[in-house]
Amino acid sequence: MVDSVYEKLIPVLNSRSTFLVPCIKCDEFFALISYLYSPVEAKIACAMPHDFTTARELAAGIPGSHPEKIAEHLEIMANKALLHSKKENGETLYELLPLFPGVMELQFWRDDKEYLAKLDVLLGQYLVAMWRLRKSGAPIVTESPSIPRKVTVEQDIMSRSTIIPYAEMKELLKQSEYIGVALCHCRELGEQWGKPCSKPMDNCMILGSSAKFTIEKGLTKRLNVEQALQVLEEAEKAGLIHQYADTPDHFSNILCNCCGCHCIALKGYKKAPVPSQTVIARYLIKIDEEACTACEACLERCQMDALKMEGGKLTRDEARCIGCGLCMYVCPVEALSLEKRPAGKIPLRTC
Repeated sequence: MVDSVYEKLIPVLNSRSTFLVPCIKCDEFFALISYLYSPVEAKIACAMPHDFTTARELAAGIPGSHPEKIAEHLEIMANKALLHSKKENGETLYELLPLFPGVMELQFWRDDKEYLAKLDVLLGQYLVAMWRLRKSGAPIVTESPSIPRKVTVEQDIMSRSTIIPYAEMKELLKQSEYIGVALCHCRELGEQWGKPCSKPMDNCMILGSSAKFTIEKGLTKRLNVEQALQVLEEAEKAGLIHQYADTPDHFSNILCNCCGCHCIALKGYKKAPVPSQTVIARYLIKIDEEACTACEACLERCQMDALKMEGGKLTRDEARCIGCGLCMYVCPVEALSLEKRPAGKIPLRTC
């Protein structure tokens, strides 16, 4: 029988996580979540507010608990990358991480092959179960409560992964005080399964205070801005899509440089009827028909099949274009550029 605390954890995590991989009540989810959190840790997670908190403040809201004992559990959870922690004014503050993006990505940066081998299986089983439920058309209740938030007028909120073109990602890296890097688990796993990827692997990055946390916990290696820009350049040259996973409350700032052959998210976007609606696609590729020589160099670079030749001319499919700009990199006559989508842009925030 599933401990009821894990059922209570579903809306707590869903209120923080993105819609792409929500927490859905099923046997496979409970197998995964109970592997990540002990019952005590799940109880503590359920009590955590939507902001940083101290052990003392948290203990005050949990009947019968003591700050010292809660602090011990919180430190264990932070070391397990279930929480984000930081020091401020002599106190340690803790923040509950969302499941996606957040906890799951950080788990695969842990140095524990036996633990990760089982986690791979459990995550795979849950993803299969989730997609089957969605495909069946059965109503899926994710039990995500409405959490009050302060919202600046006319400022959009990131609730999905954002596709960021190379030039803009460079500027974001230049503004980041902390940058951490780790292996891409998707491509690393493909190698373990005998399906290696030719793309660079050591380029999964995390920015800002989240990076400071992962560096301190030994989950990522710190890069300076120059090193990070070099990693980004290599990813762009290799044809990897820059996918920035952030959440409304700024829990995580993960930059994945993704390949269409191994990235679960990109595979999902490509299968969708309208890929541009599965992510925050802030830009759209623009074709200069007079400059284009129809050399077709860009076609292979487009991972969403948004570009094709019709009547000897290059055309775009606005519904499929996610505005990554990878096709621009190989255009020999600079006939391709990016334009903002009419729907408006989602502002990037400094980390």
